[in-house]
Amino acid sequence: MTKTTPLVLPHKDWPQADRAAWKALFATGDIFDGTGPCVYWSDGSRNKRRQSYGYWLSWMARLQPTLLEHRPTDRITKDEVRAFLEEAETRVGAVTLKNLVGDLYVLAVTMHPSGDWDWLNRLFNRLSHRADRKSLQKAVPTSADEILGRSLEWLKDIENDPSLSDLKRAIRFRQALMIAFLVSRPVRRRALLAMTADQHLRNIKEGFEVVFSAEDMKDKKARWFPLPKALVNPMVTYLDMHRATLLGPKRSNALWINQYGDPIAPDGLSRELPKVTQRLLGVELRPHKFRHIAATTIAVTDPEHVGIIRDILGHATLDMAEKHYNRASGLSACDAYQSVVIQLQKSRR
Repeated sequence: MTKTTPLVLPHKDWPQADRAAWKALFATGDIFDGTGPCVYWSDGSRNKRRQSYGYWLSWMARLQPTLLEHRPTDRITKDEVRAFLEEAETRVGAVTLKNLVGDLYVLAVTMHPSGDWDWLNRLFNRLSHRADRKSLQKAVPTSADEILGRSLEWLKDIENDPSLSDLKRAIRFRQALMIAFLVSRPVRRRALLAMTADQHLRNIKEGFEVVFSAEDMKDKKARWFPLPKALVNPMVTYLDMHRATLLGPKRSNALWINQYGDPIAPDGLSRELPKVTQRLLGVELRPHKFRHIAATTIAVTDPEHVGIIRDILGHATLDMAEKHYNRASGLSACDAYQSVVIQLQKSRR
């Protein structure tokens, strides 16, 4: 029976030349040996680009097997990429095509920096433009101030509901607090779930300071900002009462605890959050949607300060040598964003 080549060729089945080239990208060594150009990539970036490259190799193994005899970067030509895209277009959408070519471009440049890859970069830009036009998501029918207002009301209702058991009250309080936190400080899911009660939350005179290390952030840049004043008392209540109820006899320094006394896992959050936001807000939201909502709220209601979006979302390119400047930028962006939300709440009232 003939073995079918999968659409994404597993790393173990790559040609030896490709496995060696990939390994060289992440080589570690001392000051004399040097390190690979991609050694600092996150696990997510490595996995994503390994999958894209596996898709590229699978296409060759299925339709152009003789190409596998050539060196990895010698195979990346206009004609071959054109044929690759023509076949891929029958299987995937515009966004995936853009990502496949973008990852191939990044790997081509890192494997062979002196090569002429401008044509591949231009192709990626054209595919990006096409994907942007085809993949515009429908705007979420709510804004940051509405979500924050409803979350704060829900926190009060939960505390005043005598019908709830201690465990049910703790679960719902944590859910509402997470939503209020996400819309106020729209961090990525990884950073949210990495938060601990003893390291990421620091007591300051005004309440709490939220501190993320470089390892917590996708762009490997440390960030810190104040917890909004409206969330200080709810956070104190959660830490002193409801978190302990959720933990029960178990022990953990994780900030966000599920109903079983364990730190909330990514899969658990992905299942829970859309259901809770549907019940509370009438619309299903996942962590990344809160980032879109924050950016949209700023762009629509305060376009003169649209520049703070990159600082709020952590997209700025920051120099770690200028920590105090970075701190001031982050604080100013958070303060400006919070002012937008507060002013919107006032105008609605």
